[in-house]
Amino acid sequence: MIQRILMLALVLLAFTMPTEAITYQELKTSPQFKLVHTRLMNGSMESGGLYIYLNTYSIEALRYAPPQYSLRGTYYVVMDTSYQSTIDERQLTVDYDTNYSLATLIHSSRIMSPSPSMMALVEASESKSGLTMTEVDVAKYTFDGATKPMHYVNDTRKFPLNRNNTIMYDIADAMFMSVYQQHFDDIVVP
Repeated sequence: MIQRILMLALVLLAFTMPTEAITYQELKTSPQFKLVHTRLMNGSMESGGLYIYLNTYSIEALRYAPPQYSLRGTYYVVMDTSYQSTIDERQLTVDYDTNYSLATLIHSSRIMSPSPSMMALVEASESKSGLTMTEVDVAKYTFDGATKPMHYVNDTRKFPLNRNNTIMYDIADAMFMSVYQQHFDDIVVP
């Protein structure tokens, strides 16, 4: 009887043990992770860099009602410096409105005015990108996959995503590209 209880406890323990987290080696080598952004730190005092990987297998469509789309996916921020080597796992939800894609803005401005000024197009694209985002911190790891304590307060409000925030905009565009096989700014809404 005691052997059965011990055996049952071992089986339950095996199924309830946490799985190993993501490692830096896995991010670099697995085809499901796409490197979206790199910033090398080559200063006299610092070496290493900041790398952002998108898990293309994690992307799910929450809304498909053209011209409105909504996607959710997981990405990883890898900080590799002499004072810090961590991997932050984050979940990003992006709402897309293709009425504000660059191709749609160019198409609309040509219909309204045969020769739109480039400044008018730039101003229109900067004032509203058509993207809003919500970001949630999921976990923090060491390079070998060990979990690190997190001290984050997640804010689930939606924020507008500007085109000049190139890192987040590139992640959002890579998510859109993974699902719909075209860049967000290439879509034209007639």
